Amino acid sequence: MVSFERLKYIREDNDITQAQMAEILNVKRSTYSLWELGINIIPLKYLSLFADYFNYSLDYILSLTNNRQNILLKKGLDNKKIGNNIRYYRIKMKLSQKELADMLNVTQACIVRYEKGLVSLPISNAYELSKIFNISINKLCGKEKNKELINL
Repeated sequence: MVSFERLKYIREDNDITQAQMAEILNVKRSTYSLWELGINIIPLKYLSLFADYFNYSLDYILSLTNNRQNILLKKGLDNKKIGNNIRYYRIKMKLSQKELADMLNVTQACIVRYEKGLVSLPISNAYELSKIFNISINKLCGKEKNKELINL
């Protein structure tokens, strides 16, 4: 499962308070605090903003790699790019939308919405897709050029 322990470590290592971090992400301090404690799951949009602010990869922040090096090619998050990547890797693996939906325990309609970029991809599904496709979450989200996922 995904770990959010590094949110606090990275924030504290940069001498930033929870209130300051919340302001940077444009959320309430209590909202940020719940993400840091792992009580609520940080949406991918805000995780991307966090990663961009500190110049770390999504995979490093989620403890999927210990490599701090930022290999990001661009900042921000584009749901259409994520959707295109999901479709590309699904087809590459010769999976139907229904098969992928079953693997994620979601409906086929949900996969359609992801692939069209109509809805944001939850972190838990991004994590599962990165395992299924054997790619990094950064690559899935279109934030890096080419890095295969290792040690998931």
